[in-house]
Amino acid sequence: MPRTFYAPYNKQVDTFASQTRDAGSWLILPDERAFRYTLNDATAEVAANLYQSALPIADHHNVVADVARAVGAVAISATLGATLAAVDLYQEGYVLTNDAAGEGYLYRIKRARTSAEAHAAVAASAVLTANLEPGESVQVALTTSSEVSFNHNRFRVVLIHDSPPTATLVGVSPGVAAASRWYYSQVRGPAPVLTQGTLVIGDFCVPSATTDGSVMPSAAFETDGPYVGIVRRVSATTEQSLVDLCIE
Repeated sequence: MPRTFYAPYNKQVDTFASQTRDAGSWLILPDERAFRYTLNDATAEVAANLYQSALPIADHHNVVADVARAVGAVAISATLGATLAAVDLYQEGYVLTNDAAGEGYLYRIKRARTSAEAHAAVAASAVLTANLEPGESVQVALTTSSEVSFNHNRFRVVLIHDSPPTATLVGVSPGVAAASRWYYSQVRGPAPVLTQGTLVIGDFCVPSATTDGSVMPSAAFETDGPYVGIVRRVSATTEQSLVDLCIE
């Protein structure tokens, strides 16, 4: 499970070829800037860009359990729609029981320390069997009428946010990393962020609706959110402004 680590300055720009801790683990610097341990997608990370999680897969949502699962079961399975699932795609993610028997529960999927510990590769329209994290188990029995949804860990295989975002925000990249590398994504404290439009000092900013990876001023938080942070220093559009991040 994610843990909190304290580190000296400059550790936030470290990158890793393989996973060394759980996705989403916290890194805290002496000035209390906060970062989350994150896996980049297959493109190079861009400094000062805003990132989002992988897009949800529609064919892995509202899928029906293929077999019943008794209370105490440590795996949940369902028949996917017409989109395959790569091996361990959902490791450290969640199974949501969203309808019928056993609905309303969220179960964490196991981290795969060796291949297929979370789940095997699954062909389109085949059965995905997710192994739950040790300590997790089915709390209310599932039947073959139960509907479930498989959900990514939001800190795995992240991408520059679409404009507007198409998935949950993850954080801002503090430097440059090669494709498919683990790095620390900043979520709290002052950070340079790519700017679109004219920001206002002391006002909050939101993801840009027109420029990927950037923030823009908010006209109406209720409709153009989510909230990214408070502007501390304004730079021109296409440059980097200083923003006090507050990303959940």
